Amino acid sequence: MLWRIMHHYGHAINSTVVDEEQQAVFNRRKNGMKNEKLKLWTGIGMATLIASSGVVASEHKEKHHDDMMTSGSAEGGEGGEHHGGEGGEHHGGEGGEAGAGAAFSYFAAGGEGGEGGEGGEGGSSAVSPVASDGAYVAMLQMMQGHLMAARELIKAGKVADGRPHLTHPWVELYGMVEPGLESRGQNDVSERLELLANQAGGVERWSDINKEFQAAWVALEKAVNAVDSKNAQSAGTVSRVVLSLTKQAVLEYDEALEEGRFVAVHEYQDGRGFVSSARDYLDSHQATLKKQNREAWRDAVKALDELQKAWPSAVPPEQPAVPVANVYSAQARLELALAPFLY
Repeated sequence: MLWRIMHHYGHAINSTVVDEEQQAVFNRRKNGMKNEKLKLWTGIGMATLIASSGVVASEHKEKHHDDMMTSGSAEGGEGGEHHGGEGGEHHGGEGGEAGAGAAFSYFAAGGEGGEGGEGGEGGSSAVSPVASDGAYVAMLQMMQGHLMAARELIKAGKVADGRPHLTHPWVELYGMVEPGLESRGQNDVSERLELLANQAGGVERWSDINKEFQAAWVALEKAVNAVDSKNAQSAGTVSRVVLSLTKQAVLEYDEALEEGRFVAVHEYQDGRGFVSSARDYLDSHQATLKKQNREAWRDAVKALDELQKAWPSAVPPEQPAVPVANVYSAQARLELALAPFLY
């Protein structure tokens, strides 16, 4: 589209019938397009552009993991060293009682419209589920991602693998999102999630937990749907929620691997759940994104399709379907696809 506009106006300028007024219009439009394009690419950030090629993804994965660990546990939150099973030990993942993890940096430094929105330039310590509707929704969607993983595994007969995921919304994320829930009067969520976590150890089949699961799911859906502010429903906030979920999924995928093999199965399964939650959220808001930029929405769907290929099944394959460096690159490409909604 840009070259067509430039060709059209360039031809007009070279024509002998172009007057000074047409020349002025052309100059204004050309400069405006240059400025907008520069603003977009500057906003995306050089690190993201480089990562999209896969060149430095593997070099930075340790830093991403360290950020994820420290941001969730630095102040005594629930992001500790151990993975959370039925006993309630803590996973070094999404966050904790006192601070949001690195995946929520899309909402840092001023919230959805802030300077840290592009995913890391602003510190994640500024993220608040009270002040930021987007961060609050992302946390709730992450809870649902855990539950998606549990449901898929238990229904597939992988009950032992599925049980811990029933506890994760309560033991890993609730402390972080609790202030947001309380400030919005969503008091049912804590009771439902705690009951689900307490019942997880005794589950032998899906029917053992279906009732408690549905009650927790409905409570989370109610909490998400209650956030109806204009900002929360904007294409930019929707995009940041999706990116927050997928970024955490990539971090989990990386953490699950050691020497090219999956050694932390639950991490892989967490990532699959988060990507599934991101897909559902993107699909449910497609009308908003299409209305603003149909082409960008199509690009985002394609990018998310590519990212999801890293999780081909509920149980991890013997060998990774996608190298971890390529998974980081796929996340960067998704961010590039969603950039028109972010800046």
